[in-house]
Amino acid sequence: MNFKKISLYSLVSVSLALWTGCTVKHADSEIAMPDEEEEIPQELTAAEQELVENHQLLHFFFLNANQKLGDINSYNGHGEDAGYSPDYYEFPDVYYMYSQMDDNYTRYFGPYYVSKYDLDMASEPTYSIAVSVQPADSQLVITQVYPNGPGDKAGLKAGDTVLYVGSTKPGDEKSFEKLTSGSEGDSISFKILRGSDTLDISAELFCYLEPTVHISYHDSVPVIKITSFENFSGISCNEANSANEDSTKGTSDEVKAALQATKGSAIIDLRGNPGGAFDACVKATELFLSKGDTIGTLEYTEVAPDEVHQMVISDRIVATEDGIGKGRYFVFMADTNSASCSETMLMGVTNTTQSPIVGMLTYGKGIGQYNIPTGAGGLSMITAMKLYDKNDVSYHDKGIEPDYAISDTLKALDKAVEIAKLGKEKRTKGYGTEKQGHFENSLAKKASSAKEPARGGAYKVIKNPLMK
Repeated sequence: MNFKKISLYSLVSVSLALWTGCTVKHADSEIAMPDEEEEIPQELTAAEQELVENHQLLHFFFLNANQKLGDINSYNGHGEDAGYSPDYYEFPDVYYMYSQMDDNYTRYFGPYYVSKYDLDMASEPTYSIAVSVQPADSQLVITQVYPNGPGDKAGLKAGDTVLYVGSTKPGDEKSFEKLTSGSEGDSISFKILRGSDTLDISAELFCYLEPTVHISYHDSVPVIKITSFENFSGISCNEANSANEDSTKGTSDEVKAALQATKGSAIIDLRGNPGGAFDACVKATELFLSKGDTIGTLEYTEVAPDEVHQMVISDRIVATEDGIGKGRYFVFMADTNSASCSETMLMGVTNTTQSPIVGMLTYGKGIGQYNIPTGAGGLSMITAMKLYDKNDVSYHDKGIEPDYAISDTLKALDKAVEIAKLGKEKRTKGYGTEKQGHFENSLAKKASSAKEPARGGAYKVIKNPLMK
């Protein structure tokens, strides 16, 4: 069966939720695309319908569609010949089409894999006590109690010394984590030393979205570690499920609480942070800036008003109010696994505040994806965003250079503490000078493109404009 490009009328509005209150439109442009109009034939098979729909999604949203996307007939019926066996791949032609986009991050996942994947931009659910501890004088001291978690509801407080969990004295953080994790409704007892008082406290576990921000102290300097950026984290699963579509309570709220709980110079540790929800990252980044500071420029795609073409928009992302961290001295830490949204924070903050960076050259992912559910229950992940700094320069595929290049994790932390205590060092480096090769299309044409989507990156979940 032959297909033509299809113009669909009465499209549902694309819900991009693009940072209301913190963006200013900079420039618009349209990419001209073919405009033949034809209704989708009703006799299409499920596989053909999924191919047509995904071809349209790429047409509307893929940044390089004008250069890479061919006629739909160049993909129809060619998936199996290209090695996408229906025994392993749902909708082989769709997988084949995505493999031809020359972009490892523009990928398709069939319904089987999507059934295992959480689209809610939330952190991982856990059944644990939801507190952080740190060794002190051969004992464990609670350094952070996450709001509305089981520990918080039971009455545990930062500064409490943990004597026993049940009848066991925990020796380190790992043993504490094991002793304080379980299943819904499990009761865990604690013997706590608070000041001169010994207290018995009992906590009941419930589903809680894993916190993404953790506070520890090294030589009296607070270290705020951000593990990912999520729109929902550090709250109960029930609270997340009952939230309305526009509300979020995630990483940015956790970062704000951490900044409120600490004073003076501090370290922001983004090592190992793969990224996450772009909105959450922007909100967290604003907390370190002053009103009017520019984070960067985002180039992204939308369906044009004529519902036929792709429209490319550039938005200037600007802080609309003073952040709680404004004026404080921060040292940032990063490594080769710091990518996407974590690099957005590094770029957005250090280019303005000149805060120094300690660690290693970052991954260099300056692009982001839309996650779009499809009519057959699949997931389309399409590169639709590219980020530039406030000077319209991109670190994509080159990474962000540290001011102090130290690969040893403990030595890097020691150096960051040293710099934070002095509070005088300024950023002197910029971006990498050579391509790192992460974006060669070596994976997109292989079977690995059918694997379950990894967390992280820089993504936004949007509504499918083709689904009424």
